[in-house]
Amino acid sequence: MDRRPCLSRRRALGALALGSSATAGLAACGPDDEGFGNADPVQASDDAVALSEIPENATTLVNFGGQEPYVAIVRGSGSDVTALSGYCTHQGCALAVGHDGAELDCPCHGSRFDASSGDVLRGPAADPLPEVTVEVDGDDLKRVR
Repeated sequence: MDRRPCLSRRRALGALALGSSATAGLAACGPDDEGFGNADPVQASDDAVALSEIPENATTLVNFGGQEPYVAIVRGSGSDVTALSGYCTHQGCALAVGHDGAELDCPCHGSRFDASSGDVLRGPAADPLPEVTVEVDGDDLKRVR
């Protein structure tokens, strides 16, 4: 006599529903996803952040507020600053600073970008990160909109 468990229609439908929910959850990655897995972004106030809050020779994520608030600030020494979009060009997920600080990583689909230039290091993203206009005004770093 065969004693293997039988998969009932109810269990099969339940498994299908669970799988569909998981797929929908993964597909929800997008612009509202805050992928900053290794650090919270520095919070700007009135489109400005104190330059002293941005470490030299490092990449720091800053939340400037607004529709696309996250910007990757690449600071050399002094007021040498470059700013790149903090969103993956593949599907718009918020990026995280890689462990070595030289890369920006997309937690949604694995794209990687060079933190100093925005160039794609690994897909699926095909386009580099666009630059964001910022200016140093005294001790403040301001986003220009």
